[in-house]
Amino acid sequence: MNKIVGIIILILAICSCSKRSNDTLLAEAYGKKLYLSDLADILPLNDIDTDSVSAVSTYTSAWVRRQLMTKKAEELLDEKQKNVMAEIEDYRSSLLIYRLEQDYIFQNIDTVVEKDEIENIYKENKELFITQSALVKATYIKIQNETPEIGSIKKMCMGLNNENVKQIEDLCMMYAEKYDSFDSEWIQIYELLRLLPPGISGDEFEKTLRANRFYETKDALYSYFIKLQSILPKGSISPLEKEREKIRAIILNKRKRELIRELEEKTYNAGIGNKDAKIYIK
Repeated sequence: MNKIVGIIILILAICSCSKRSNDTLLAEAYGKKLYLSDLADILPLNDIDTDSVSAVSTYTSAWVRRQLMTKKAEELLDEKQKNVMAEIEDYRSSLLIYRLEQDYIFQNIDTVVEKDEIENIYKENKELFITQSALVKATYIKIQNETPEIGSIKKMCMGLNNENVKQIEDLCMMYAEKYDSFDSEWIQIYELLRLLPPGISGDEFEKTLRANRFYETKDALYSYFIKLQSILPKGSISPLEKEREKIRAIILNKRKRELIRELEEKTYNAGIGNKDAKIYIK
């Protein structure tokens, strides 16, 4: 504790020194110097505590390591390897253009996507929405084997319908470890499979579920019940309700690309028109 207090006092002294005309030197390597004021925009030094002490120490050590490694690279690499100015300029240019494009998109993009636009994309590009695995709507229940009401819950799950759904929901709220009703949304069949104990293959699971529309298994602690409502086989056209958000993202990405092209054309035409740039080759 005394050591920490001593370090904090030292940093406080450093901070007070930095307010004078002579800044506080933290490290030096090959003639380059790191001062406390160099960290002002990087680390919060207004309130000195053990965290800021550690941050100053860590940054200083990293700075020294960087200087030593840079010097080693300058000594061992040939002139061609050390000529990085073109790469730096290219990176800088790419970064500036990217930031300009993102700002232009933010200022100009229309994020409202109409229902009709989504439906038209879906109808005209159904080949893009082929399912890679079976899709299902189902009810899933995980319940402890010793639960008193497990027989009633299983029976109701097997005969699940609009009349008893509220009753089974209430029972599952009281007794089930996990209850999920996927009867209003399509999910990949493997999402159900990974909620079950290991030991059954995807093909076997799908075959059993198709044949009985009910699946049951158990392990040492829990029983698992799945009631199938609907199934779409692999290779089917995925329903619009499942693809709506994906299509919306496709539309917005297209608008972003169009805005970027618009920005490029405006900038290009203005630059050529104002003679800020000239092309000499035909």
